[in-house]
Amino acid sequence: MLSRLNGWLHLWLGIVTGLVVFIVSITGCIYVFTDELKAICYPDRLFVTPTNHTVQPLSVMLANVQEALGNEYEISRCDIHPAPNRSWTFRALDINPDGFGHWGYFRYNFRVYVNPYTAEVIHVENTNNEFFQLVLAVHTHLLLGHKIGQPIVAYSVLIFVFLLLSGLILWWPKKWTRKALKQSFQIKWRAKFKRVNYDLHNVLGFYTLIPALVLAGTGLVFSFTWVDQSLYFLFSGGQRKVERVVPVTMPPSTTSTSSLDRALNDVLQKYPKADMVSMRVRDKPTAPYDFQIRQLKSRTYYFEWSYYDRHTGKLLSSYGTDGLNGAERIRAMNFDLHVGSFLGLPGKILAFLASLVCASLPITGFLIWYNQKWGKKSQTTKIRRQNCP
Repeated sequence: MLSRLNGWLHLWLGIVTGLVVFIVSITGCIYVFTDELKAICYPDRLFVTPTNHTVQPLSVMLANVQEALGNEYEISRCDIHPAPNRSWTFRALDINPDGFGHWGYFRYNFRVYVNPYTAEVIHVENTNNEFFQLVLAVHTHLLLGHKIGQPIVAYSVLIFVFLLLSGLILWWPKKWTRKALKQSFQIKWRAKFKRVNYDLHNVLGFYTLIPALVLAGTGLVFSFTWVDQSLYFLFSGGQRKVERVVPVTMPPSTTSTSSLDRALNDVLQKYPKADMVSMRVRDKPTAPYDFQIRQLKSRTYYFEWSYYDRHTGKLLSSYGTDGLNGAERIRAMNFDLHVGSFLGLPGKILAFLASLVCASLPITGFLIWYNQKWGKKSQTTKIRRQNCP
């Protein structure tokens, strides 16, 4: 009885969520290699020719970017690349949480690329229409906006986790004989299409079970607060997650851009080999300058977060990976695990292949159901027609 119920749920939940799982998985394949693909597609905006000149002050670049964008758009973040051949990226982003559709959700979304040696604006990108941003938007909310699209994706992935586990039950051999094990672990390529399709669904589903659960589970951490909190509760030994307190600064009596430049110079001197330094641009007078330093390429897990006084440009506090507790370390790994970068290039390849298999499962599963439901009828009809006088 339970076995039949499991099979029924596996079938119909798979049919209901199949299209969403396929779309999310295919876009996930592309997003895994976004950094590498962008370097190929956009070399003119991502890279500059190194010179003997010193890097221009950040405050000068900010002023140039604001002039290029216009005063109606507020700069919200800048991504600084210490590598001598990289441009610096400035972002202007504003969202409408209740907006419908991708273009309704983002009021505006720009990336401005700047040559750090001249402070010259290289390229202004309308990121709303940029290919890789659209891929990400499809992956996270199906271009439907956060309010509608994100829950559809989130609950479909949650159901997909159930499908992976119920599929393991369906895969489990009734008898552990040599013949049964061969059928469960090998694809019979020389068989007819129906059998090959069944093996692709059954066997590949088993081999990718663990990486698929990792990809889906880490995605759920981003999607549901209760999953994020449960993860912290589990790995902290039952403690509740407490957000770190961001230090405040005294509002300066006069506005000075030199404190910002001093703060960034201090960061770059301390972390000359960092892959990227991200700074949030905040207008609140008591908000500090905060810099997130990514230590290694494509690894958000190895980071340092430093806060500087807006008035003096002096360091207020900092923390990084080494100062995290066990639960925080697990949470910090989440993005790198989700895209496979935690294991470097081999991890990305594994994530790509696992996502590709995940995309195939709804297709092969549907064909199994179709062949079982309609295949025999079609064959019977064909025989009857052949026997007609």
